[in-house]
Amino acid sequence: MWRIAQRVAFVAVAAVCALATIALAPSEPPDWRVTDHARLADIAPVEMTAFIASHPGLAPEAFNADPAVVAGWWTSVPRAEQKRLTARMPEVIGNLAGVDFASRNTANRAELVRDLAAASAALTKNPVDLSAVEYLAALQAIQGALGGGHGKRYLVELTSDRPPLASIAIGNLDTAMLVTFVVPGMGTLSTNMQLWTRAAQNVYDAQGAAGATKRRAVIAWVGYRTPPAGMEATRDTYATRGALLLERDISGLRAARGTREQSVVNIVAHSYGATTAALALSQSDLGVAAFVMLGSAGVDTHITSVLDLHATRVYVAEAAADQEARWGRIDRRDPAEISFGATRIPVNGAKNLLGVTGHEPIVHSPWNDDPASPLWTRHADAKARDQLYASHMASEGYLDPGTQSLANIGIVSTPALTRNHTSGAAGTAGAPTNDEGDPAPAESPSVVSRYSALTSNGMPGPKVVDTVPLVM
Repeated sequence: MWRIAQRVAFVAVAAVCALATIALAPSEPPDWRVTDHARLADIAPVEMTAFIASHPGLAPEAFNADPAVVAGWWTSVPRAEQKRLTARMPEVIGNLAGVDFASRNTANRAELVRDLAAASAALTKNPVDLSAVEYLAALQAIQGALGGGHGKRYLVELTSDRPPLASIAIGNLDTAMLVTFVVPGMGTLSTNMQLWTRAAQNVYDAQGAAGATKRRAVIAWVGYRTPPAGMEATRDTYATRGALLLERDISGLRAARGTREQSVVNIVAHSYGATTAALALSQSDLGVAAFVMLGSAGVDTHITSVLDLHATRVYVAEAAADQEARWGRIDRRDPAEISFGATRIPVNGAKNLLGVTGHEPIVHSPWNDDPASPLWTRHADAKARDQLYASHMASEGYLDPGTQSLANIGIVSTPALTRNHTSGAAGTAGAPTNDEGDPAPAESPSVVSRYSALTSNGMPGPKVVDTVPLVM
């Protein structure tokens, strides 16, 4: 499995880095443009003129780096023309921050069908092209991730990079009161889209168990190029670019809402994803309520405490069995330090909940857990196969169902503003409920969280005190 290769490469190379302390110039990701048309502002003026000429109906405002400007242009376009533009240039509309997500989903699904056909044809002509094999595998993984689970799924980003960047939302981003971005760490590409979307689904379900409103969405955000396992994960090159893209996508969510009711926004980030998200939150106030770091690879040294992060509440979780996160903190600050000020989430297991057994964000899925899947049947040695499978089934990631970690993530990412409430019987009035209307479990002790209510323009509004009972 991919996590085994990550562990070996990352620990070995990072250990060498720590011992040798060799000064190496940071390298750029293999494809530094990264988002294709997702940032049309990167196009030079001469190219812009040519691009508009070849895309009738596209306005110069679409090239603006500010999603609010893009949103202003898009909402001024009549609905019938919006539909024509979406059909005519899906590769552009599907990735424009500031465009409504229903349009982006329509565009990206159409583009996915077109890309799958082209990728299949290309591979038929040259079946030994490994890049083409990976590209088609990524597209097929994205297609597979759009099915199954609870809650409608939306393809809100799809670029033409190799492999593509992609984001899948579980729930309607145009109407959700609660939106959570789930940000991956090193080595997670769109070829892993099915498993990462399952991780997002698990967060969605955990929020429901904590009493979250049905009007919520969780985004499996593979919207930046993650570093490969190894020394690259100890550098900030990928995080610097990723932070800009995460900032753009959250700003795009705000801009697409315009003057309508704004969402409460959370970020749940794993490993290097926590490094990336922390950098974004240190640079811009995006109105984020809860920021949860899981097995963090550390934060930039200029971030000295939670006061340097524009998030109402900051949480950190690291399993006792996680022996890999620390290697990412060779030249970064550990957000789990008491002086940093983050609230620590227990994840080592309690009551009937399982403890996290390593650094992986998610281990289990129907395919991973099926002993008849090729993941296991490819091992010719039955004894070795059985041992590997037993080890797999005994392992738990931070976002796996049944873990103390996932239960607590559901709790801290479900503020009172976005909980279902019921009149109930005496003594239960206003108690949080799950999506089926049943009372959500209340554990103790509690921690006090403060979340920002957002005004119609997306600016932070009054503080709301929310008693959040963590499972200890």
